[in-house]
Amino acid sequence: MTIQKLSELFEQGYEIRSKFATTIATQVREGMNDPLAKIRNDQHLTPQGKKAKEAEFKREAAREVFEVVAKEKATYAKVAAEATALAKKMKTEAIKPPANTVDVKLFEQELAALQTSIMLSTNVDTAIKTIDAFQSKYDEPYYAAELQKAFPAFIQMVTAIDDSPKHKQALARVYTSIQAKATTPEVEKADSILSYFSDGEDIKLFREGSPQHDTVKTYIGAIANHINSPEKAIGILDGTVQTFAGMEGTNVIE
Repeated sequence: MTIQKLSELFEQGYEIRSKFATTIATQVREGMNDPLAKIRNDQHLTPQGKKAKEAEFKREAAREVFEVVAKEKATYAKVAAEATALAKKMKTEAIKPPANTVDVKLFEQELAALQTSIMLSTNVDTAIKTIDAFQSKYDEPYYAAELQKAFPAFIQMVTAIDDSPKHKQALARVYTSIQAKATTPEVEKADSILSYFSDGEDIKLFREGSPQHDTVKTYIGAIANHINSPEKAIGILDGTVQTFAGMEGTNVIE
């Protein structure tokens, strides 16, 4: 059920990341073409009047675009937060032991015997081979996870005999094998979700230089350079946010 929910959240996030920019660019182009043409062809307006009316129209269109982008960013942030929280919870959940309690008990006994054997060992190569042989017998995630818990003690015992880089590398190879077997489908899904939503609230819905970004910029002007920070863009339009070029609330549409 949790994997299914994560899949649903992933699809929501993917939908926003992959389609939103195209949808907005299309709406801007289709929604602004005719009004701009009417302004430019209006015989009742002077050239200066046309320029002023076009700038005002672009300004209002830009505001609408930024408001929609801000809303979509908030939606994405909410999806990302829910997915991240669920994925983290999934990663911390203990792996359930196999149904056969006898097998689990036998494993515990063998693991205890292995720990004693390694503790008494005086030969590093033999100790590492013994650990490797033991882990190779158990492929189920539960057993591998239990071996992961015991592995720091194995490292201490082995390196107490000889801590050369060669033997540390050998131990690392054994641990990698254990780690791979301990990684359940749930953990793999959780890891992929955490990676995918790592941008969280900092998602950039428009890639600079993309066709979608260029289209929006063509219609609303240089203010589109701030489209991934819609609140800042609205502040610039209102003249309340200062940029390197000064208060740009009057000329960014050009």
